[in-house]
Amino acid sequence: MASTTHLATPEDDRRHAPGPESLPLWNESLWFPFYDPAREIGVVFRVGMLPNQGRANLFVFLVHRGAIVHALVDQHAPVPPADPGQLELGGLRIDWEVPLERFRLRYRNGTHGFDVRWEATSPAYRYPHPPGVSFDQVPGHLEQGGRARGTVLLGGTAHTVDAFAHRDHSWGGERDWAKFHRWTYLSGELDDGSWFNAVRIDYGAEVDFRIGCLWDGRELLDLARIDLEVATVDGGARQRGVTARLTDERGGTHEIVGEAPVAICPVRYGQTWLKDGFTRWRWGAREGWGIHEHGYVEG
Repeated sequence: MASTTHLATPEDDRRHAPGPESLPLWNESLWFPFYDPAREIGVVFRVGMLPNQGRANLFVFLVHRGAIVHALVDQHAPVPPADPGQLELGGLRIDWEVPLERFRLRYRNGTHGFDVRWEATSPAYRYPHPPGVSFDQVPGHLEQGGRARGTVLLGGTAHTVDAFAHRDHSWGGERDWAKFHRWTYLSGELDDGSWFNAVRIDYGAEVDFRIGCLWDGRELLDLARIDLEVATVDGGARQRGVTARLTDERGGTHEIVGEAPVAICPVRYGQTWLKDGFTRWRWGAREGWGIHEHGYVEG
């Protein structure tokens, strides 16, 4: 099912603990977005844990018809207990029902919440990791496309959803938001079951890092080249569309166009802005939905 050796394992997809050589900002995070275009409902949340700092952070956004109807941002939450197969924080609960395959995602805050099952539509891709280097020093990171089905509660009204969905899980290394001068992170699930992930991080005027993968319905492939044309407004503070020209490891080329996001969910980490936008994707004749994440250090 893949030509690459970068397939995630069940051992990757669990809670991790920092080792003796871990950096002060050793991080573990879990990020899940999903969007149902028929009902115009989107959910995105992220749990970030910094056990060496003794704290965690959490954001949750619920979107309906282009408007944010609920938002929670907690930058100083306690680190959740390392219970096998589950994580609970701030009204959010993640259950690993089958690692790498199925999760139950639940959240409740007053009259808002969700209860969905997230199911994978492909194997999970793990970013390449340098041999002989521990995860204390260099992070592990996996990406996976899926589908989320269940209910989303908005203002006390339950809505049934069947949504395009994605997730990423990272652990180790460090997460220093101040070092990301500017970045673009793209993930999209298409109506034929294919999906892609493409990332460009600019650490300065002349240094950038690019990585990504795609699932074509048969194989999980590395991206050998990533070229992104990102349109922004408000002095570069808001994303308004993107064209991704991707070359996979077999030499196949793919042009994927993202429209202006229907809703943007902003979170600020110190001087760094992370803005997740729910975006319609067009990949040839295929259409789908996902995230165009735009980030930058302010000032």
